Amino acid sequence: MYRLLLLPVFLILLWLFCIRPYKNRRATAEAFCKNAFAHRGLHGTVPENTLPAFAKARENSVGIELDVRLTKDKEVVVFHDETLLRAAGLDRKISDLTYAELKTIPLFGSEETIPLLSEAVREADGVPLLVEIKAYIDCAELCEKTCLILQGYKGPLAIESFSPIALRWFAKNRPEYLRGQLSSRFKDREAKAIPLWQRLLITNLLTNFLAKPDFLAYDIRNKHQISLQLCKKIYHVPVLYWTVQCGEKEGCIFENQIQRSL
Repeated sequence: MYRLLLLPVFLILLWLFCIRPYKNRRATAEAFCKNAFAHRGLHGTVPENTLPAFAKARENSVGIELDVRLTKDKEVVVFHDETLLRAAGLDRKISDLTYAELKTIPLFGSEETIPLLSEAVREADGVPLLVEIKAYIDCAELCEKTCLILQGYKGPLAIESFSPIALRWFAKNRPEYLRGQLSSRFKDREAKAIPLWQRLLITNLLTNFLAKPDFLAYDIRNKHQISLQLCKKIYHVPVLYWTVQCGEKEGCIFENQIQRSL
């Protein structure tokens, strides 16, 4: 009888071990997660992830969430998508174009173009900054270059990524940075490009033991996911929800409610 219970007990304990976050900086992570972050800056009247969007966030005293990628010539730029299709109608990957080429391409029918991370950091000027690493496995170069640019930033700062490998890189090489594990149930079309086994691991936070996140950044549509709830109730991990459309803005990544009054 007792032997029959050994396997399920072992599996439960293994599950709890795998989802265990990093606990040594809980107070610092909790303070960071109390901020409100404008998703890709305060956009709508201006394009997302552009310098005017970051300026509007700073002027309204809210944090900035932004995404970073590498260009063909290894510049760190701020851009969400893998390609320019949605933003500029061009089915070209950011990684296949140089920064000089990208500067000639206007975004969303405006005069704005893709900024460098260094430009975005100057525009943020000390407001809370949440930087998403847009890489999954081959991410070391992006992580290293991002660190060099962020070095010395005067405001609250954290790194987030869907990639536990990227977060593991920071845990080993730049442990001073707060780390946030991004996750969801990956139901969106774009997320289907991620292999199923990776989606299952990240959805269920089973890579936390590897990534050692200080906080979780979880899709608010999936806030009842069991591993997330266990992390909150057992390990008391701080959580930022994304992307919040309405209601309370504090302690979340929100989708530009403030812009209605701009």
